Amino acid sequence: MAPQIWIAIVAIITGPTSALLIGKYIEDRRAKKNRKIKIFQDLMANRASRLSAAWVQALNGIETEFYGDTRVIEAWRVLVDHLNSSTVDDPAQLNRWTEKLGDVVNDLLFEMGSSLGYHFDKVTLKRNAYAPRLWGEVELEGHAVRKKFLELLEGKRKIPVAIFEEKFPDLTDDSKK
Repeated sequence: MAPQIWIAIVAIITGPTSALLIGKYIEDRRAKKNRKIKIFQDLMANRASRLSAAWVQALNGIETEFYGDTRVIEAWRVLVDHLNSSTVDDPAQLNRWTEKLGDVVNDLLFEMGSSLGYHFDKVTLKRNAYAPRLWGEVELEGHAVRKKFLELLEGKRKIPVAIFEEKFPDLTDDSKK
């Protein structure tokens, strides 16, 4: 048989398999990029509310999804190291810690954006996030209420009780029904 016939036979046999493998490879690459983009979008969308579950979950997904991307992983490590550093009760030191947190988050977002083909400058990342002031107040109040309630449950706090001299008005027949 002529070599062209052998080439045709090999092409007929290996062509569909090759196309399937190439398609699978392309699909896997696209899925990986989509997971990276989802993580980036979650971090960007929640960068002003860093206690949200979406932000924390996205942050925890970086190590696996961006594995091999040295710049992103290094920026992620700096951020996680800062988040795990001890906090203090001194408001001045807490303000410095919070300011540095903003900087390392922005560095991470910048590196992730660059890796994914987005071109944000660091000023845009820092300034173009909206968080209603009331959300912060509600969060602080909720935290304070939880702490006081836990102190009550642990026996560290008492509920103040007062006795009033005035009596409640008698119930009328209409209100008894």
